[in-house]
Amino acid sequence: MRKLFPLVLLLSVLSGCNSSNTLDTNAISYGDVEHDIMVLSADSMMGRAPFTVGEVRATAYIQNRMKDLGLVPAIGDTYFQDVPMVSITTHLPAQVDVSLASGKLSLKVDDDICLWSPTTRAKVEISKAPLLFLGFGINAPEYGWNDFRDIDVKGKIIVVLVNDPGYYLLDSSLFTGYAMTYYGRWRYKFEEAERQGALGCIIVHEDGPAGYPWAVAGSKSNSPILYVDSKELDTPACTLNGWITREAAEQLFSRCGYSYEAIKKQATSKDFKPINLNATLSLSLSNSVERSVSKNVAGYIKGAEKPDEFIVYTAHWDHLGVGRPLNGDSIYNGASDNAAAIAWMLSIAKAFKQADAPRRSIIFLAPTAEESGLFGSEYFVKHCPFDITKAIACINYDVVLFLGKFKDVTVTGYGHSNLDSLLQVVAEEHDRYIALDPNPENGMFYRSDQLPFLKAGVPAIFAKGYTHQAELGKEKTLELIKDYWQNVYHKPSDEYNPQHDRLDGLVDDAVLFYEVGNRLVNGNIYPQWRKTSEFYR
Repeated sequence: MRKLFPLVLLLSVLSGCNSSNTLDTNAISYGDVEHDIMVLSADSMMGRAPFTVGEVRATAYIQNRMKDLGLVPAIGDTYFQDVPMVSITTHLPAQVDVSLASGKLSLKVDDDICLWSPTTRAKVEISKAPLLFLGFGINAPEYGWNDFRDIDVKGKIIVVLVNDPGYYLLDSSLFTGYAMTYYGRWRYKFEEAERQGALGCIIVHEDGPAGYPWAVAGSKSNSPILYVDSKELDTPACTLNGWITREAAEQLFSRCGYSYEAIKKQATSKDFKPINLNATLSLSLSNSVERSVSKNVAGYIKGAEKPDEFIVYTAHWDHLGVGRPLNGDSIYNGASDNAAAIAWMLSIAKAFKQADAPRRSIIFLAPTAEESGLFGSEYFVKHCPFDITKAIACINYDVVLFLGKFKDVTVTGYGHSNLDSLLQVVAEEHDRYIALDPNPENGMFYRSDQLPFLKAGVPAIFAKGYTHQAELGKEKTLELIKDYWQNVYHKPSDEYNPQHDRLDGLVDDAVLFYEVGNRLVNGNIYPQWRKTSEFYR
């Protein structure tokens, strides 16, 4: 487990900090955040999926709230930044057959396997493509790891494990041990397969190392998937992406003469060599393509002394829209993910507007398409209306528990910069303590909108009250967290109920992160990277 940084390190972090903007106690209120959550997660928002009436309603509401608060439009004379996107729906048969030396293995779409084609081509023909087990599908020179060495994957479909080798070797210093790195993320594996020229990439799903159940990973077959529109989508090398359940993978490997557990263990060695499964896949796919424009929403407060320098508060507005019914409900309302974070961000904006003008500027960004792959925030960073090299910090908020007050401030991605030390000081002033993410193997630090900022060199905080609800204690809180990920996350049950849900913790977090931001914009702090971070600059 990583150790917390000693407070002595804060001398340099807090030097020159002139935080004079005392928070107006009426600026951040329970009523405001509850109202925003109820509006944004109502059935009328239809789950806030991009390209739908839900987007039109949600982005209009956020724009109007920013305008009423007095924020300046951040995209020239508008609050909207157009993000050109394409929606691709791959149409699959009900069953996929893998040809083996001993016959064939039939896999049911949705139940056993989930596949899609990330290309704008109307037809995709895959004929007798060899299946190759390629370990983790990772090429990480800094860790001395390359699953692609001495192998040509062109024309082949690679089957890879989710997460990275460190997860499976619990006491190992390999990668970062149990905590997932970016190399363990599904998005990286598909990107690397494309870079290496593979015809396809299928990831073996397991709940633990993936960080979510099959219902989340396996929901993309015959469903629209969003991408930022680009010419690369017309002719990608990798024309098949997908997931396969562990159980189906065990059947596949067994029919090919291998033990799943045995070759998984082999894959955790640097000496691992890819395994030809002597199996092929043939598939005829058709794609429906819809091009449109989604919207980031952004307003800002101009700094009085150093307007070119800025911090960014981020909270994505999108969710999953209307999908497959569960218990008779098909609207994926997304109250905790992420209507609550929009409410958090707007309440902080209100507090800053009621205070004196900050020395540095503050951007409040509600990006689109976070659920599809962080595309909105990625687009904003690449097409930032401000000089991104002048960004001091990003503070992101995502996935909120409606449990009331918390004693902790759980930091996901602890140790990347000395922003953690600043957060520790502010937390202790509020009689709260810093806790580490109890599930670092889930890779949440690489699954939310701080990631594009990190990749651009901007230090970021991703934290919230999470693991120690004040009355319930740690053990009970962790039980409720587990229940949330199994039964609420990305399901229609993610709704707000004022009868039993409590927002005290959300209000406390808004106050806390207002004060963190206040010290950043009104002080002389320039956050520094830790040399151990993969984002070190």
